[in-house]
Amino acid sequence: MDSASTVELIPGPREKIYFISDLHLGDGSFADIFQGKDRAFLAFLDEVEKEGKALVINGDAVDFSEAWYLQRVLKAHGRLLKRLNRLADKMQVIYCWGNHDSDILLWKDILRWTMCRKLVIGDHRMLVQHGFEYDRFISNNMSKSDVWVRILNIYERVFKTWVRVPLSDYYTVSNRLVHYLFLHLTRLQSLNIRWLRWRGRLEEARKIEQNIELWTQTELGDPMSITRPVLERLKKDRYEYIVCGHSHLPGIVEEADNKRYVNLGSWTFGNAQYGVWDGEQFVLRDWITGRVYGDDNYRPIFEGVTDLNYEEWFHSQYMGYLRFRCGEESNRTGVRPPSRLKGPRGVIDTETLTLPEPTVTDEIPPDGAAR
Repeated sequence: MDSASTVELIPGPREKIYFISDLHLGDGSFADIFQGKDRAFLAFLDEVEKEGKALVINGDAVDFSEAWYLQRVLKAHGRLLKRLNRLADKMQVIYCWGNHDSDILLWKDILRWTMCRKLVIGDHRMLVQHGFEYDRFISNNMSKSDVWVRILNIYERVFKTWVRVPLSDYYTVSNRLVHYLFLHLTRLQSLNIRWLRWRGRLEEARKIEQNIELWTQTELGDPMSITRPVLERLKKDRYEYIVCGHSHLPGIVEEADNKRYVNLGSWTFGNAQYGVWDGEQFVLRDWITGRVYGDDNYRPIFEGVTDLNYEEWFHSQYMGYLRFRCGEESNRTGVRPPSRLKGPRGVIDTETLTLPEPTVTDEIPPDGAAR
């Protein structure tokens, strides 16, 4: 299958299409950011089978950057993958390729899903893409990005800590130190940028600026800086909806002419977002909490909150001794989502949730076949 291929889906009236993105199924270790929500996800698939016409998985379901090999994912989440295969025998399961899916095409016969680069639904009413296409860094540096992500995952696995943005959600000592050091890195890079411009190497200088902007925008509330590029395309194209994942920031942003940008969020850490489209309305919810998402997460982007540079943000937040106002306040108020929900085995405790017990009868080849 060509990873650049397009799949078209024409649902009937009122037929429901379910959407998910960014499961990031890993190897079951500390660095597996799916966080053991298998039982919750299996119950979600029961609803999809009962109510849906198709399931769209919008990339990064299997995190090869963290787990390295499918065999390790099968050991940790084999029951879940069996259930997805069973579902694919009964309805369309369409998979849009994401930036963590470097090896997934090798397993298309084991994972019996229809795989594509992008999906068009309902005679160009909806375009579904993972979203890395709008990411200025990853879209042009897939291999380099994968190397950095693997290094980060190894660090998080070894030291059992998180180094991620935004800082308020991952307020660890390691992450605070990284943010402190990043300030000094930006100051050094500003000198480098001036020197490059003086030498006439404008493109190199701009790339450095863009990388700093990417980190800053993610910290300030626009992860991967993909919101504005998506909305620009939405204005120009005839699609009524553009549906992405990638940034893990769930929401529905309405544009002029009744057009909408939908971000499906993720199933990482304490999140469990999914979307449902019935041909007339797109609804975005969290499976575990029941929360319905609108544009709340995206308002800061259009209210100027994300217009600061990194040094301005740092000085507005830093309290000394590696303490940051955003993290201290989120810890005190308890409003930030937990980065790791504790259960009996140190993962999310879905046993406390009232969920139907799913049944799994399908088979996936034994571990030895997935090398």
